[in-house]
Amino acid sequence: MNLFEKMFNYQMMTRLNETGLFTWTSQERAWLRMMLNHPAAPEALHPDTLHKMHEMLDAEQDLDLQDYLTEKAKSEENSVFHPLLKPLRQMILHHQGFRLTGRVRNGRISQDQFGYPYKLEYSMVKKEWYVLWYAPLYSKLMSTKLHSIITAEAQPLQPETASQYAAKIAILTENRKTTVMIEVLPEFNQELSRILYAFSCFEKQVEFVEAQQTYRIELTIPRNEMDYVLSKMRFLGKRVRIADNAALRERMSETAAKVLARYAETELEALPERTSGGVRSHTIEKPFANADGSDSA
Repeated sequence: MNLFEKMFNYQMMTRLNETGLFTWTSQERAWLRMMLNHPAAPEALHPDTLHKMHEMLDAEQDLDLQDYLTEKAKSEENSVFHPLLKPLRQMILHHQGFRLTGRVRNGRISQDQFGYPYKLEYSMVKKEWYVLWYAPLYSKLMSTKLHSIITAEAQPLQPETASQYAAKIAILTENRKTTVMIEVLPEFNQELSRILYAFSCFEKQVEFVEAQQTYRIELTIPRNEMDYVLSKMRFLGKRVRIADNAALRERMSETAAKVLARYAETELEALPERTSGGVRSHTIEKPFANADGSDSA
């Protein structure tokens, strides 16, 4: 696939996302049908939703992996499904509040905390579900692990009150955002699709500077996602660079300095030397010095 095909595919997928549409391949439909037969599916999905999806995928072929994959021993994994997912999702869909009773960091129990839930998130790093909610008492956005919640009781709200909470959430969320400008080095322009995919979870604008033959990607990210952006920058390596954010540039510089220090050669470092009988190590020696102390040519 050439560069123009990649650019077209990216623009097409962006337009589909903006209009709320998505495409399925036959393999994805077969995989989804297999997942709907998983024992956790009835717990995770509403019965009507599960029935409707089964009807939509009834004509699809079964994805039988038993003949191709063999599952070997593995470490014990916690279930991705959590019992509170379904009731919390219903509260969010019906614009309800809740009263939480749960455990906090110091081990004490926090009781009867009123809040307005607006989003459920799953952390791929910590393998945990979080509920994001607005605390009217403190006018703050909160994030709580589901396993820390003891009870969550739904609280009906007037439509006007729910609208006020949603407006405050939008304002606070917007205030938490910042922008980062990333430049793609010209020699790696052909990898634009891969680079955009690395930041696919963020809002972004792409601009091509013709004079410099450089792509500039403006990311709009929550401030608490800076570490994630840095991890992606380290992963992409010399393909990209941060153009405008001084704090992130400094952190990337510190990372590079630590890596160089870790792998720096020392006088006593031994390198392997191949011989006819195998491998022999020797130490690195400095070049001969002149009388004034400078190295010889």
